Amino acid sequence: MAVYNIDNENKDIIGVGKMIIDTNSVSWNIPHLHFLVLHVSGHYEAICLEFGLISSGNTQEESAEHLIEHTINHIWTVISKGNGFEEFKDIALNGFMNDFWGAYRHIEFCLAETKRDLSHEIESRIIKALQDLFDKKVKEIITSIAKTAANEAIKEYEKMSAFKINSVRYCALEAAA
Repeated sequence: MAVYNIDNENKDIIGVGKMIIDTNSVSWNIPHLHFLVLHVSGHYEAICLEFGLISSGNTQEESAEHLIEHTINHIWTVISKGNGFEEFKDIALNGFMNDFWGAYRHIEFCLAETKRDLSHEIESRIIKALQDLFDKKVKEIITSIAKTAANEAIKEYEKMSAFKINSVRYCALEAAA
């Protein structure tokens, strides 16, 4: 994507990302987590900007996947053995990733200029998922109404079919002259 000077080194940043992780086992949330993917000497590194976690891989995707795993393990460790929310907050607010944050914000603004920023992309996916869910529910309701109507029609037919024709006699009358 672009080369940025961070900590007096040129960093080849090739991707940005966001993680949204729910913490259902505790009474607080983790804010959205942001990451950069860098190309470094033939491999890739993904860096979580809030926690300073780094994972590597042979591809961009692999480094991001490893970072997600690393982040989840880190969160679990801090929740179960650390100081929980306060520890996360202390790490995230200490400012040691400010140069990386500057690069992230610059990239996000460049993406926003062409309507490809992550915030709106995530929001669009959420809206689409909600719309798909709504459409599915409407179809389920219509199907339920149609089944109910079909069942009622069958019941009416069954009531009418209770009357059976036992015999029919026909007699043709000769035309009266």
